[in-house]
Amino acid sequence: MKRLVLTIPALYGDHHTTAVRKILEPMEGLTDVYVSSASHVVALSYDPKKANPEVIEAALAEQGYEAGVPEPTYASSSADRSTRQTDAFAGTSGALAFAEQTLIRDGRPLWPCPGFDVRSPHKVA
Repeated sequence: MKRLVLTIPALYGDHHTTAVRKILEPMEGLTDVYVSSASHVVALSYDPKKANPEVIEAALAEQGYEAGVPEPTYASSSADRSTRQTDAFAGTSGALAFAEQTLIRDGRPLWPCPGFDVRSPHKVA
């Protein structure tokens, strides 16, 4: 068995996790499939006699789950940011700001999805 770990930036919610599992489920030779929308990762073990990593990646890419790490783009100004919290505190000599920079991909914000297990997919139990 060999191990394949793919980073998939478009994988960011439960519905994507389910869709990726449905794509991989009918493929022969795959075991220990781990799909995490929290870390944008698909990790699996495969039998090289029954499965090919290029075929796996192509099947995912065909459905919009292309592997890779694109350059992230962030909102450039505070007006473009959808969440920004600012307050002034005595003794700080000015304002203290907390801003969330939302990752934008294909014109859509990729919001964090709380409540997911963030265990490392690289460790085989």
